[in-house]
Amino acid sequence: MAAIGKIRQHYGILVIIIGVALLAFVLGDLFKSTSKRRQTDVAVVNGDKITYQDYTNKAEQNLQYQKRMYGTLTNDQTFNIRQQTLDQMIREIIMDDQYKALGLGVSKDELTDNFIGEKPNQYVASNFQKDGQFDREGLITYINDVESGAYGAEARMQWNSFVDAIEDDIMNSKYESLLKHAFYMPKKLADRYNDNKNLKRTAEVYLVRYNTIADSTIVVTDQDKKAYYEQYKTKYPTDATRGIDYVVFDVKPSEADRDNAKSFVEKRKDEFATVDNVANYVTNNSDGMYDEAWHKTTDFNADLEQAIANNNVGFVYGPYEDNEAFNIARIMGKEMRNDTLWAQVAVVSRDITVSTATDQAIFAEVNKFVTENKTEEQFNAAIEAQGLNKRTYQTIRQNTNRIAGISNPREIVRWAFDSNTKIGDMSKVFELENMYVVAVLTKIVPEGYIPYEDLMERNATQIKKVKKGEYLAAKAKAYGTDYDKMIKELNGELTNVENITMEGRGYGSLGVEEKIGGVTLAMPLGVYTDPIEGGNAIAIVKATTELPAGATDYDAIRREYVSKFNNAILNGSHYSAMLDNANVKNNGVLFF
Repeated sequence: MAAIGKIRQHYGILVIIIGVALLAFVLGDLFKSTSKRRQTDVAVVNGDKITYQDYTNKAEQNLQYQKRMYGTLTNDQTFNIRQQTLDQMIREIIMDDQYKALGLGVSKDELTDNFIGEKPNQYVASNFQKDGQFDREGLITYINDVESGAYGAEARMQWNSFVDAIEDDIMNSKYESLLKHAFYMPKKLADRYNDNKNLKRTAEVYLVRYNTIADSTIVVTDQDKKAYYEQYKTKYPTDATRGIDYVVFDVKPSEADRDNAKSFVEKRKDEFATVDNVANYVTNNSDGMYDEAWHKTTDFNADLEQAIANNNVGFVYGPYEDNEAFNIARIMGKEMRNDTLWAQVAVVSRDITVSTATDQAIFAEVNKFVTENKTEEQFNAAIEAQGLNKRTYQTIRQNTNRIAGISNPREIVRWAFDSNTKIGDMSKVFELENMYVVAVLTKIVPEGYIPYEDLMERNATQIKKVKKGEYLAAKAKAYGTDYDKMIKELNGELTNVENITMEGRGYGSLGVEEKIGGVTLAMPLGVYTDPIEGGNAIAIVKATTELPAGATDYDAIRREYVSKFNNAILNGSHYSAMLDNANVKNNGVLFF
């Protein structure tokens, strides 16, 4: 039956579960529950280990399945499959802990019912159909045939893995159902949500914008920067990252390589013109395949198109360069079709490739560079002296799979995250596809908060705004309650802002001003505030009117937040929270 070949990944959190399970050809008998705990050093999750052997087996199964489905995989696709495999194995451990704590399980009868019961599992029903309907009899026949060994051992193991995936789906559905039924909306909380959305105020605002002060007049001290960092660093969590400077030595064909390719076809030109079995000659002498099809001459290289037009059948044109190869082309036939010239052309081509001698010469150059430059200072000096192009990549993460100019940098990433690699260390020569790379480690950022220097650079303008706010607030206080004089002498303005709500972040022409808006909504009506240091201006505010929110439509608010809550569950927010709080040591960078 072809049904098992149609099983696919579908949606949400089950995308990885089903895809991985289809490849796990190592499970036990049908409907047999098995423990998924692994013993390993690729990752440790809450004390449970994922062994290298278990991980490698699962990743290789996934890769082989994808190759059978889609053919050759790119480096990116291979990396993503390996990473998704480990992510799923980590998820299994975390979720198994939850299932066990809640006493969740799947009985044999329940599992059987999901296959051949009145309401089969959605994945079972979608993969075993006949005439657009669930084919229960066909499924039963297939199960019996698999169990009897009619389809072979591999089909039996693949079926077992599918069964395991359905069990995972059942468990996940139970868990999500528990979460959804746990939602509770207190009346007081609904009242608060109603006020946040519908209570509106209008305010009279005296303000002075920060752009009225030149940046050059503001002095930001180291103490200011440190205070800003301590106050705002928690807004900028970061993964562990590394920074490198690097040089790419491209491995390209030399002029000698080009000449050799040209000479190869040139020497065969006369022979090609007289040979009888052209197809056999092309097969034995060309890097390209023999093409006996007819083509419009406009589809060819422009020079070849002209040569076909000006010469008779049997003429051999070339050598000419096209598609990174030198070629000679023999006209096998030509004719006009509806005022368009068509031709049949046989081509002997020789790819312009890097010879062993060229590759060795480039490697010798790179090796000399590494041997003579052992420190970061020497690295930089040599780059400048030799006119090389130094590149920089400052945010390498453990899952980075692309670095500018490098197609498959995983070996470099592993080196950068190796505990023995220190800032200033030079790398070995990395031999990658069509290039050699030499790098120096320039930065180590541990998991936690953004480094002080990075935040100072990123928020330099914002720090000056904070200082401007402090400066203008102090100036404004000196005017007491003479607000008109204040805005006149400080180049300020008087404005009215309407429809101020807690949920709405906008504050008139000032744009997003959460602090000023929050104070406006919290203060008594008719009272002027002290100067408020906002994001773009200081403001003295008097809330003038208030439009109450009105009666709370509890049912409507509950429906709104139930929908948000359920969508968050569907999108896996609960698992993201568990992952954040789990004790996970992920060593995947060392293995893929």
